Amino acid sequence: MIYLDTSAFIKLYIREEYSNSVNEEVTGQDQPLPFCFLHRIEMRNALNLKLFRNEISTRDVERLIQLMQDRLREGIYATPQVDVSDLTSTAVELTRHTSKLGCRSLDILHVATATILKPDRFITFDDRQQQLAQAVGLPVNDISA
Repeated sequence: MIYLDTSAFIKLYIREEYSNSVNEEVTGQDQPLPFCFLHRIEMRNALNLKLFRNEISTRDVERLIQLMQDRLREGIYATPQVDVSDLTSTAVELTRHTSKLGCRSLDILHVATATILKPDRFITFDDRQQQLAQAVGLPVNDISA
């Protein structure tokens, strides 16, 4: 299974640098991509930020949200159940890296979720999140290199 943080997931919907690389990574996956509560919140927010910045239209946001929902319904994405207690304790443990890496809370939550799900690959375009994932032993793919 591949875990995409939001900086990678958005590239499946919005043409950005490395969109082709992310698409190549996920093409032909035999397992659905995890689409957790963080993705649901952050993807909608990322799309609405692009609307705010006049990078896309309201119609684009609606169409892309519908596409995400369709992919969930089709089983391309899965919503794995992560125990809140496990997620909380894992995230609290990961905060020990913040003093060295400057981690943000959402970075920690993504890495904690991935730590629990044990993906074969973790893909992010956020430097601090990548450093945190590496620090905890997640198999990080640097497709931006």
